[in-house]
Order: sequence, then structure tokens, then C-alpha cells
Amino acid sequence: MNKFLTILFITLISGMAFSKDFYFYKGKRIDLKPREDKISIILNNENYSEISVKESFKSILKAGDKLTKVTDKIYLLTFSSPETQTDIQNRISLIMDQKSIVKFSSKTYYGTSRKVIMLPSDRINLRLKNSRDKEKLLSLNILNNCSVDGFSKDERNFIIKTNDNNSIDILDITDIFFNSGLFEYAEPDFIYPEKCLLLSVPNDQYFSSQWALLNTGQLLSTGSSFSLYGDAPTVNGIPGADMNVSAAWDYTTGSENIKIGIIDSGIDSLHPDFQKAGHLLPGYDAFNDMDGSAVDVGNHGTSTAGLAGAVMNNSIGISGVAPDCKLMSICIFDINGNTSNSVIARAFDTAVARGIDVLSNSWGGLTPSSVVTNSIDNAAINGRDGLGCAVLFASGNDGHNPPLYPSVLPNVLSIGASTPHDQAKSPGNGNFFFWGSNYGEDENGDLDMIAPTNCYTLKAGGDYEPYFWGTSATCPNAAGVAALVLSVNNNQTRQTVYSNLAKGCDKIDNVPYGINKVNGKWNTYYGYGRINALNSVRLASGVDVTPPTINHLNIKSCSSTYPSEINAEITDQDGSSVPVSGGNQPKLFYKIKKGSGSWSGFDSTTAYSVDGNNFKFKIPSLGWESEVKYYIRATDINDNVITFPKHSPNAFWLCYYKVGNITTDTRKFSAFSGADYGATLSYPVIFGNFNILDTKVIIHMRHTYLDDEVIQIFSPITDANNNRKCLFASNGGNGDNIFEASVSDSASLNWNSGNPPYLNSNFKPEYNLRGLNGNNANGVWRILHFDRGVTDYAFFDSVKIILSKTTGAASSCVKLNNPADSIINFDTTSFPDVTERNFYLKNSGTSNLVITGSNFSGTYAPMFSIVNTPSTTILPNDSGCFKVRLNTNITNTSPSESGSTQNAVLNIFTNDPSKPIIKASLQTNQPLGFGSKNLVLDILIEGLYSDVSNSMIPDSLTVILRKGYAPYQIVDSSKSLVNNSGRGSFNFLNSDNDTNYYLVIKHRNGLETWSSSFHKFSASLMTCNLTDSISRAFGNNLIKKGNRYCIYSGDVNNDGTIDAQDVSLIDNSAYHLNSGYLKEDLNSDNIIDVADIGLADNNTLKEIAVISP
Repeated sequence: MNKFLTILFITLISGMAFSKDFYFYKGKRIDLKPREDKISIILNNENYSEISVKESFKSILKAGDKLTKVTDKIYLLTFSSPETQTDIQNRISLIMDQKSIVKFSSKTYYGTSRKVIMLPSDRINLRLKNSRDKEKLLSLNILNNCSVDGFSKDERNFIIKTNDNNSIDILDITDIFFNSGLFEYAEPDFIYPEKCLLLSVPNDQYFSSQWALLNTGQLLSTGSSFSLYGDAPTVNGIPGADMNVSAAWDYTTGSENIKIGIIDSGIDSLHPDFQKAGHLLPGYDAFNDMDGSAVDVGNHGTSTAGLAGAVMNNSIGISGVAPDCKLMSICIFDINGNTSNSVIARAFDTAVARGIDVLSNSWGGLTPSSVVTNSIDNAAINGRDGLGCAVLFASGNDGHNPPLYPSVLPNVLSIGASTPHDQAKSPGNGNFFFWGSNYGEDENGDLDMIAPTNCYTLKAGGDYEPYFWGTSATCPNAAGVAALVLSVNNNQTRQTVYSNLAKGCDKIDNVPYGINKVNGKWNTYYGYGRINALNSVRLASGVDVTPPTINHLNIKSCSSTYPSEINAEITDQDGSSVPVSGGNQPKLFYKIKKGSGSWSGFDSTTAYSVDGNNFKFKIPSLGWESEVKYYIRATDINDNVITFPKHSPNAFWLCYYKVGNITTDTRKFSAFSGADYGATLSYPVIFGNFNILDTKVIIHMRHTYLDDEVIQIFSPITDANNNRKCLFASNGGNGDNIFEASVSDSASLNWNSGNPPYLNSNFKPEYNLRGLNGNNANGVWRILHFDRGVTDYAFFDSVKIILSKTTGAASSCVKLNNPADSIINFDTTSFPDVTERNFYLKNSGTSNLVITGSNFSGTYAPMFSIVNTPSTTILPNDSGCFKVRLNTNITNTSPSESGSTQNAVLNIFTNDPSKPIIKASLQTNQPLGFGSKNLVLDILIEGLYSDVSNSMIPDSLTVILRKGYAPYQIVDSSKSLVNNSGRGSFNFLNSDNDTNYYLVIKHRNGLETWSSSFHKFSASLMTCNLTDSISRAFGNNLIKKGNRYCIYSGDVNNDGTIDAQDVSLIDNSAYHLNSGYLKEDLNSDNIIDVADIGLADNNTLKEIAVISP
């Protein structure tokens, strides 16, 4: 006990030397980050009134400081402005001088969320490893002036409290207790004041409707009345299909130093949700070139401004994305909605002069203008004192490729739209079926990213707009995030802001992000993805919470019963590689449904092949009428996790394919006319009961102004978020007609790559059709036509829908998921051995596997036979046994293939539609020979042999037979493995009994060594020992290690001498830190190092070379 207390006393003294900013959790050190804005004060007891406490510290408080009571004995001092840790320590020292009432004062700390305040109390939570150590705990208490404040029934969990007048910081006390070794854990009992553990959920009246900021899957009103055309009045989104703004608010709700310019129709400055001192900067009327714009002349700018920066936590309305940033109205329209290029240019020039940081532009569609482009470029390049303004534009509401001007300009961000289900908003999905956001690219520029639309926001006149749609909503949402990004680091250049926004995007939907652009992986429909405020804000702070990118194209359904190969390119957001081994390596998860059975649970597999950032996975071989759903998961080195598709395993997004006998089913719609302005539904067609595997539509339509036209297929799927797919949206300008053009996901062209009438061409849809796959086709299908203009009718002469499906025929499937499934290994089988092996043929199909026969082929086929009677019918999920015998006594004169380990093939004839002949490779560890001669050789290699353990690292070498007289011609050779005792078995086919041969030994880095005398086969057998005497080698060319002899190591270049060239090769390999099974690794420890260099260098000094007759 005295020894124990002495150790603890020493620990205590060292622990008091400085205050620690860490503790241990499950053996891992948790470093705490001290806050710069607060310290805690823990009083000796709870008997002091709040008035007296504040009076006691009055002289210590600075102007603007705030002293808040947390509990009766704990107070929180919040500084008027952040202070250095030195100043904070001085403050603590002054407070500690008040010893009559103060127990101790301490730094406070940030939690894992920056909004969290961690306040050390005067208590510790402990758990004893052994309840018998309670007395030691009590001794610790005495030594450290602590006492028990509570304990569990098993007397292992304790709350320890420091006694009155104990001024030692609780983190120091905690460390003393932890280092005693008595406890499973010893951790401070932190206090979290001011509701800081509550997530940032504003108290604004309509926040629950702001799915763009926080999507919990809540019931949302869509505002659509078009149920006849497939829209739903209410939907439940997918949780997490939002901009992750509420999580970003844990780090910033915006900075009042960041100014968002709303270039629009003005802002209603009297709206209640803008009322906070200084929140709205004086506006500017660019149309009339006047300061002081305070009204919304178009009932639009107020709505966009509300999304970007409505005031937060005022108990009314909504919260903007960046509620603590300032807003400035820059009105470019007159009361009648008129504007001009010069007005627009003046607006951007004024924004630069006013020091605006972020510019939101929910307008576009004009033809390109130099004055407009130059003014935008000037703001983007020269704004913010040369750092550049972040300029964002709405991509447009036409639903086609490409985005509108000016959003395609290279120095701005083009923002498309997303839905509560993380789809790109296209005509047909996300409700309001008649519009979609522009996407894609052309020679002028491209879509950058997407953000939520159909959002709850403000309305001019003090009211609210619950259904603000179009890319007018997406742009201010994205602009608000840009403002948050700048709020945490306002020294970022425009390009850095863009990069952080792009790299922080979530790669949503079941689409490949396979195009490499300046800020990472890009997709035609989604750009860099859907904005994620948390990811981008943390990137701007230098912290990576952004998960990797998985680029994958959902594989197609097929008829092959072989394993399905899934390819994915996986990189971190910065382009670096992800872990390829261990618990964080990428995984594929899949589940299977066979025939009419139920879906299995998810199984998983890791990649069977990795080439750089390209990963190859396999899903097991399956019979016809098998369905598969799958997703991929990847983790980066910072433990950020992503799945593809995002939100997996949510069934809405899982990848799908089917194995079966694939055919197609076609339906043709009766001719119909489309309304001149408005929506029209075609006559119905009905498909039968089958799952959709692929979709193709062929359109023949007459219309004299195609820019008016939106064409969708309307399926019987009940989910309004997935039942309509847009085929064509406002392409072709004033061109006429679509003649026999087909639409499919497999097309290589977008509509803007062709010209009306698009005769017999194949185009991509405006939104991928893949979402139909796996759904049942049964029910009524229609064409949904929408005409956006007047004076032109549409005449649909012919529309065909072609759906791929399976015929319903089941099949057998021989399981061939990996090489082991088709290999029969007889290990080391030498003449005259007889070996038998069982080979099991498994049926993983959906019908019986029928075996119609079998035979053997190959050079050594006569050596093999089947010695049982295999089953001729194998049921699904069962297997049949083939007992195969290898008899090496059977002779034949055919020669062996040098080095071959496949000695014959077993051919099994089946009814598997893809594998009618199963070829099982019959292998041994060394080549077989018919009537071969066998050499049993004892040989040791200097670098691989240890005279301490008298064992050698196994390795292969080659023995060459040479005639016993000049010129010593080569007769035969054999390569085999020498085991750890130094013995190997070598087979020769082209040799004779009772004939003299020299044995020549060759090793990958050993010196060629000749036997000192002739050797001959007797009854096809020869033995030779080169380890028991130096005279066994020609010219005594062996080296002694311990009591045995070895061939020299070090001839790396195999030129017959061990010299400086070999040493140089080894030295160069060591310098480059090479590793693995390399010639330079003389001792076979998989590392090229000084041990290898020394070995070769020593033999170089001896001038070792080949000695032969």
C-alpha cells in the first residue's frame, strides 16, 4: 500500500505542474480544443447568492463580458470578444485569487460540434476494473482530496467529487485517476450549458416545411393540383435529401461581414422575416440608377432573398440558409418587369463597388451580350478587392441540355434543381410535371451543381410563399451556402469557394459521375452533385468531412449465368485513393431473389481486383429468373463513408439487374393530337405482368415549333416521384417535327447534338429511364404531352414503347464464382503415386442441373479417371460429387509442357445455358510426366538458409541435366520447390537410366553451381546431396554455414559472377525502398536492405564465379 501511495503522490505532483487538455476514452486520447470565448468558475459550495457572486467578480469583468449562472455553484464567463489562451490563463489566475469562494476556474472546450460548450465540473466518472480495488479508490480519494459522490450497486461505477477548497483542475485529477491503472475509464463529468447539445433547429414557424435545409422524410405539401397528370398533393421525401444546412449551422449561421447581393426584382424591406438591425443593407435600383431600393417590383426578389438569408430564430416564418449574413437588394427591373443589358451590367458594377461577396441571380435566358458578360466577369474576377465575387445563376426551367446564358459563363456557377428524393428536377418528377431544370453542357459552359427547389419562402407584402419553384429557388439556396463557406474563411478566392462547393457536393442518384473536370467527377444531369453545406463549410475550414466519390454505371440485365462483374472507380473528393485493405476497403452489398422466392438479406464482398482507383467486384453466378439489388460502400482515410447510390440501402435508389432469357415487349399508341397549350394524355396501352429491365421509346410527331414541346412517358408505377420520365423538353428551337427518333439510356447523343426532324436517330432522355428498371410493367401506360406555347398543335402519328423483360424460363447454373470452383488440385503427386480428390459441382440456378456426360482431355488425360457414379440431376442449391483419381503409374510417351501445372481437364456436359461444358482444371504442384525420371536433391541456398534453426526459406530452383562429356549438351531441365529442410523433387521426361549426367543448379539470385561428379538414374530414380561436403560441387564452389554447405547467393543479374554490378542493383533497389519477391532480396524477407547488400558485398570480395568443366 505504501508503495502504491508513493507512486500516486509522484503522479499528483507532476500532474499539478500544468493543466491538461485531454482525457482518455476507451484507451484513446481525446484531445480537447479550448474555447476562446468562455471560461468556467466552480465555487466552493452552493451557498452563495447570484448577486454576491457577480459582485465578487465585478472588478475582473471587462466591458461587454457576461457572467451567467449555470448551477448554484458553477458560473460561465462569456467574454465580449475572443481572447488568446495567455489572456484566458491570466483571467483564470485572477479568479483563482478569490479563494474564499472559488474552488477552481477552468478553460471551456469545444465539442465535436463547434456549437457545443464543454464545461469541466468538479466531478469525475469512474469504473473500477475490479470491485475488490475499492479500498485503493478510497486511498486515491484521500491523497487527492476527493470523495465519493455516488456509486452503482455493483460498486464499480463511481462519481468522484473534489472536496471544497480543492483547487486542482478536474482534468488533472482525471488523469491521475486514469493513470493509476485501477479503472476501465476515468473521464470528466462535463456540463453542457445553454441548450448547446440541441441540434440547430430554428424556432421559425414554418421551418418544418423547409426540407431543403433539413429533410427528415417529413410529409410535404407539393402545392400541385395536377393529380390527373401524375403529381401527388403530398410526398414524404428521403431523409438526408437536403443541403445539410442544419448541420452546417453547428459551425456557422453566417457572418455579418459577408454580404449577399440579390440581383432580382427588389426586396420587400418591411417583411417581418427581414427585421433585424443591419440585416438589410441599403438597396440599389439599377434600372433607375438610384440608391435605396426598398420594394419588390416583381414579387420575386423577396422570395429568393428569403431563401438565402431570412432572419433565424425570430419565432416566425422561415430561416434563410445564411441567416446571419447581410442582404442587399439590387433591382434590375422596373415596375413593369422591363430591363436591359446596360441595366444588368450596371447592377454587377455596383455590386463590385459595394463590396458584395456573393451574387444570387435567379434569372436568365437572354442571348449572349458582351456588356453583360464583361460586367459579370469583372465581378467574378475583380470583386472583393481582387479575390472575386462568388456569382451564381439559375440554370433555367426548360428541362433540357444545356443551361441558359448567363449561367453557362465560365466564371459563374450554374445551379440546377433537386427534389426531396434527391433527383434532378426534370419534367415529370418532383411534381409540377411541366418543368425541369436545365442540365448538361455545350461549347459555352456547363451545369455546375444542383440545389433544392419548390421551397417555402417569403412573399412580398409580408406574406409567405409555400411553393416557390423553378431554378429561381435553387440559386439563392446555393448562394446561401456560398455565403456560409465564406463566413468561415473570407480570405478564399472565388475559385476556392467554387472548389469547396463543388467538392463538397453529394453524388446523388443512380448515375455515373464519370467525367473528369477541374473540381472532380461530373455528371451531365447533376454536374458535381447536389450541394452539401456541411461538407463545403468544413472544407473551407480545412477539415475534410466529405466522403469519397463512387463512379459506377448500373450493370445491365443479362442472360449469362456467369458471375456478374461490377466495376467502380472510387476516389476521395480531392482525387486521392481510398484504403484498399482492412475494415475501410470498399465493399459491395447485394441481395438476391430467385424466381418467385423472397429476397435474401444483404451479403457483402470486397473487390477481387484493384487497379489504381478501379475496383472490380463479383456477384455470384445465378440461374435465369434471378433478380439482384446492390449498392457499393466506400470510406476514405478520415472515416468519411459514402454509398452508391446515395441513400442506399433505401429501396428507392438500389441498383438492379436480372438474369434471364431476355426478350422485348412492344406497345404502339393510337395516333392522337396534343393540345395547343396545356397538357394532353394519349390513349392508353397496357403491358402484362413482368419486371422492366430496359426502356426504349420511338417517337413520330409533327409539330411546327418544337421549343414548345415536352413529352413524357407516364407509367402505372404508383410512386409519383418515379412514374413519369421525360423524353423530350423544348429542344429544336423553331424547328419542326420528330420523325422516328428513339430515346434510350444507351444512346450516346443528347437532343441538342441533333437537328429536327431527328430522323431515325437515337437520343438520351431528359432524365434517365433507369429508374423504371425492376418495377412491374403491369397496367396502363400513356404519353403525357405538354405544349408551352400557342398556335401550334402536335400530331402524334406513332409512339412505341419497347420494354425489355425475361421470358420467364428458369435455368440451372453451375457455380463458378472464383477459380477454386473449377480447379481440382492433387497437390504434390509424384511417380508412382495414386491420389483421389472429390470435386463438387454446385447448382446455384433456379431449375435442375442435368449432367449428360463427362470426359478427360489434355496431354495427361489417361492418368485420370472418375471412380464413382456422379448424379445426373442436381437440384437447385444442391451439389453433385465427382471422385477423380490420378494414377501416375500409367505411362505415355507424350512430352510435358515445361513448367505447366495444369495436367489435364475434366469436361462435364450440362444444361447450363451459358456453360454447357464445365472445364475443371486438374492440377498438381509440379508438372506430371509419363514414365518420368525423378531426382531427389538436397540443396541449400546461402541467403535463405539459417544455420541457427537448420532450416531454409522454401524457394524454387531449376536443375539442368547435361551430358557427362564435352561439350556437355543440355538434355533436360526441371523446376521445382525446395522445402525448408532443403529437399526438392524434380521430374525429367527426356532422360535415360544408367546414363552419366552433370547436375547444374540455377537459382534466381544464386550462383550457377555444377555437381562435382556424374550422376545417373537407376530405376528412374536419382539422389544427390550437395549439402554435406564442399567437394560435392565442381571446384568446391560452395560456402559453409554451420555444419552444412550452400550455393552462393548474390548473382542478381545471373551473369555467372558475383561482383559490383550485383551489389549496385541491390543497393539501388534498397534506396528505392523496394519490397516483395524480388531478385535483389537475397534473404527473402521481402525487404531490400543492408542485409542483402552485405551478403552480396562479402561474396564480391571473394571474387566468386561459376566453376564448370
